[in-house]
Amino acid sequence: MSRTTHKTLHRDLSAVAAALADAGAQAEAGALVDLVGLEERVAALCAAVEALPGNEGQALLAELEAIIRALDGLAATLTSQRAQLDGEETHSARQRAATVYGRPAPSPIPLPPPSDQDEG
Repeated sequence: MSRTTHKTLHRDLSAVAAALADAGAQAEAGALVDLVGLEERVAALCAAVEALPGNEGQALLAELEAIIRALDGLAATLTSQRAQLDGEETHSARQRAATVYGRPAPSPIPLPPPSDQDEG
């Protein structure tokens, strides 16, 4: 492998890992993240590493692992956010339906039944 190719791939892989880590931090802070072109960029870099002769791609293993860790962290954050949003949407939909039909929205937490002691 030429020294230039190795340096270029190392730089590009490190840049993708850093961008993914930054996207994860932004997502954790509640900001929207732009992942347009990510899949193509990662696929192109992986193909470039795979095309290296012999075992020369092994020299870039740490950078590839950093991308995997960053992707895993970002996926976990986005999955958690999606679950939270789904729960909020369900509660909001119940409230809208209750408003339309003129009934109070059901409590999201079931209340215990009244005890017989409260009647006396």
